Amino acid sequence: MKRHRPKVSIILLNYNGFDDSISCFQSLQQISYVNYDVIIVDNASPDASMDKFVAYMQEQEIEHVFFKSPEVALQDGSIAKVSLIHSDFNGGYGYGNNIGIKYALKNGADYVLILNNDTIVNPDFLEPMVQMCEEDTNIGIASGKIYFYDRPDTFWFNGGKLHQCTAKAEHFNFNEKDVGQIINEPVTFISGCMWLIPVEVFKRIGFINEEYFMYVEDVEYCQRIVKQGYKLKVCGDSVIYHNVGGTSGGHLSDFSVYWMARNYYSFIKENVNGLCKIIAFGYLIIFKPIRWLLKRRFSLFKNHVVGLFDAVLGK
Repeated sequence: MKRHRPKVSIILLNYNGFDDSISCFQSLQQISYVNYDVIIVDNASPDASMDKFVAYMQEQEIEHVFFKSPEVALQDGSIAKVSLIHSDFNGGYGYGNNIGIKYALKNGADYVLILNNDTIVNPDFLEPMVQMCEEDTNIGIASGKIYFYDRPDTFWFNGGKLHQCTAKAEHFNFNEKDVGQIINEPVTFISGCMWLIPVEVFKRIGFINEEYFMYVEDVEYCQRIVKQGYKLKVCGDSVIYHNVGGTSGGHLSDFSVYWMARNYYSFIKENVNGLCKIIAFGYLIIFKPIRWLLKRRFSLFKNHVVGLFDAVLGK
């Protein structure tokens, strides 16, 4: 590691997830990396999450600053180790994280770490990712090994790829125990669960697509990164643990299936071309709903179809 450690701003996006967010924050307080700050953005949680964050920081005597709105945060010159930003509008994953990103850029971050609030980090997780990016300035997004929280030897994510002709994002080694697997193909997708991004990338590529609200925005952003010639890399020495579905109710909830169907339709329409577009739409519009019917998952079938219709109608 270079003598100068770049400043990393860590963004936690919260929506009705105070307990998860505080557990994640507590693990971040134990990390060995020194030059970092934490930005907690609350997406208009109706459960008074922000009041709880403020009370926690005061009780623990943690240096912090509270902003009642994103506009105040971007105008105010106050800086602290922990910044709490309340939004009175829930615009989803992209909207909330973009608030944190803009605040981080305003306050001199060298890197932005977007981290799901339902994760726990290893104390030494950050140094190797930063060092990897410092040594290779062509990395657009870095991440690490992500294990299941309740199975800490089993992969949830170890790099991934986007299948162009189905628009399906694959997690390498998903649900496999870590026995030292080596990935021998390029990474073309990194889950938005953990992204370490140099600030120059935001200046060149722009921010996260807010139209997606939830799900698939990570697929779309990775595509933009790759198209601009950047690399996606996973650092094997960086480890976190993911309480899967802690934020949205699970990978196969009605909520997630609706937004995945809606957003994949938009993604295919805007990013896939030629024969692959026909195949990808067929996979999304025909194969997936038939699969829900065959599995007798009628609620998921309904939400998938509604998501498709809303995408087509532009709702």
